[in-house]
Amino acid sequence: MTSLALPAPARRPLAAWVRRAWEHPVLGLALKLGTTWLLLVEVAVQGVFGRLPWLDIGLQSSAIPRTVLVSGAISGTLYGLMAMGLILVYRANRIINFAQAQLGAVTASLALVLIAARGMNYWLGVAMALVGGALLGGLSEVVVVRRFQQAPRLILTVVTIGLSSVLLVAEFVAKLWAAGDQNLAGVVAFPTPFDGATLQVGISTFVGDHLVAVLVSVGVLVGLGAFFRLSDIGIAVRAAAENAERAALLGIPVKRVITIVWILAGVLSAAGIFLRAPIVGLPLTGFVGPTFLLFGLAAAVVARMERLGVALVAGMFIGIIDTGAVFATRSSALAAASMLVVVLGALLLQRIDTSRASALEASSWAAAADPRPVPRRLATLRQVVVGRWAARAMVVVALVAVPFVMGTNVALATQGVIMAIVGVSLVVLTGWAGQISLGQFGLAGIGAAVAGGLAANHNLDFFLTLAVAAAVGAAAAVLIGLPAVRIQGLFLAATTLTFAFTVERFVLDERYFGWLLPDRFARIRRPVLWDRIDLEAPSTLLGVTVSANAKFYFVCLAVLGAVMWSAASLRRHRSGRIFIGVRDNPRTLQAFGVSPAQVRIAAFAVAGAYAAIGGALLAYEQRAVNAGVFAPEFSIEVFVMVVIGGMAALSGSLLGAAFLVGVPLLPGLRDIPQIELLVGGVGLIVLLSLLPGGLADGVQRLRDRLLARIEPDASPSDADPEATT
Repeated sequence: MTSLALPAPARRPLAAWVRRAWEHPVLGLALKLGTTWLLLVEVAVQGVFGRLPWLDIGLQSSAIPRTVLVSGAISGTLYGLMAMGLILVYRANRIINFAQAQLGAVTASLALVLIAARGMNYWLGVAMALVGGALLGGLSEVVVVRRFQQAPRLILTVVTIGLSSVLLVAEFVAKLWAAGDQNLAGVVAFPTPFDGATLQVGISTFVGDHLVAVLVSVGVLVGLGAFFRLSDIGIAVRAAAENAERAALLGIPVKRVITIVWILAGVLSAAGIFLRAPIVGLPLTGFVGPTFLLFGLAAAVVARMERLGVALVAGMFIGIIDTGAVFATRSSALAAASMLVVVLGALLLQRIDTSRASALEASSWAAAADPRPVPRRLATLRQVVVGRWAARAMVVVALVAVPFVMGTNVALATQGVIMAIVGVSLVVLTGWAGQISLGQFGLAGIGAAVAGGLAANHNLDFFLTLAVAAAVGAAAAVLIGLPAVRIQGLFLAATTLTFAFTVERFVLDERYFGWLLPDRFARIRRPVLWDRIDLEAPSTLLGVTVSANAKFYFVCLAVLGAVMWSAASLRRHRSGRIFIGVRDNPRTLQAFGVSPAQVRIAAFAVAGAYAAIGGALLAYEQRAVNAGVFAPEFSIEVFVMVVIGGMAALSGSLLGAAFLVGVPLLPGLRDIPQIELLVGGVGLIVLLSLLPGGLADGVQRLRDRLLARIEPDASPSDADPEATT
């Protein structure tokens, strides 16, 4: 290692201070450790994305300039701010706040667009962003989060997903309003008082905004440290985080303390997004939140959701990865995909708390109450049997009539059926086995890539492509499920979300998996079933013309029926009961000689096969494999859909799909921007407040009322546990 040569103190006083700091017993040790860490990070990033003579995978023909990595470390401090906000909320509520990025994105994006498009004063924009972030954080906690304070942690985490969907719509509307008559695409520069101070080093240009980002991030870290150690409120936050009930008994206003934490989280989010835009830009026609949340979440996981200082350093590390990947590949795709490695590595290397309190915190989906069967003494009554078959007939007639009622919108109905198939996979995995997953549409993307590639490139049979896609989806799900042996609850949700980003940005990119994906010039043709039914051409049946899209809708509906039948059969037998046992009490199940780890992996395999089948059908429906169709936002949307429908009931996937597809088509709602996100977010929050079991629970309550009219003394406790609804 080369020695550090410094100029004489008399010539450059700043250098003298650096030398004295380097030789100081405490500061010197910190500087040397930091320098060593940066060198190790550089070696890793250069080896993966750049080129070193002894470590090279060929993504770049030359080494990445060191100034590029320094720029990445600077922008990464803002990811550290996002991570600090996540850690604060986790300390207070013991949840992962998936709305963290959106708490600040709404007002920060509004202020930035007003500055760029309408010339608003910069400092007024700063006040708008920070005050707005604080207000959104506080209101979100008081109006939404506080209603679920006594709910299990996973339910509260899912509530933040619904809150994020609502705030995504608010961000979209705010940017449209701020731009006014000016096209959003023309808003490309965000002037600041600091952009005039520039420093050109090699190919990198540093402006005053880089220095401001570092100073603000370090200042926030120091300020939060002092706040938690010296102020009464900070000490109260720490006490409430450790044991809220005991803190309340000691007279600490726990609710007020948690509200303050959410206010701080909103301010940190707004500051990070506001300071990031002048450095790396702002997505104007899309959303800033999802990717920013991903990087911040990775940094928070590395910090074990506890240490603010480690979160800041981890954010710098992730910023280096981000910038290095963008420089090497001219795309941000590989940087987002790399977060799966970062999150998995951080979780697998950390010591996992195996205490009973931790097990309760990472408990399964407690709102997933199993469907209540009809009491045995009523199940054979004539009116009950007739009513059951009449209800089933009504559902079948409604599903068959959908393409004729929707007309040209039948493609939306087909997509709803495919989403219901993916939803069945979540019922099995989350509702029954208790493994929360936010990456199921990523598995669907793998199924689409496999089936689409086999169909377009090799002209394989339709049913064979579905079978191969299911097998590959099951294998991929097992690989993702292996960490579930050790990682449970909230952190598994974070892992599967990063997997969804990896599939969209890496697996579905033809630069890396061109051999798997359909050729860009090839079109996925819908098949001719049994050499008789051409799904590409309309047909006439009983004097009624059935369009090609309607025919494919019926094929997808038949596949949905087969998937639901197989899942129901699984639930009735021993395997289904074991899934429920792992969800409710894995320790007791282990005492009977059943391995919870093997059961969880089996649940991932079954769910992966179902999700891949849905993705394969979507490839045929779209006639192409487009990475944007399998964006992480759709994985979250499918999860929200199943929660709305009912997580533990197979009918929940169908009810949730009907809700998300049907409600936005109602008159008066069609023209609202991002109506699907709004319906999903609001529907999730409202239904979890009124019907924690989802729409399926509401249907069962209605059924119980009808049964009570037949026999008032009937109750679910009289039911046969082996019966089906």
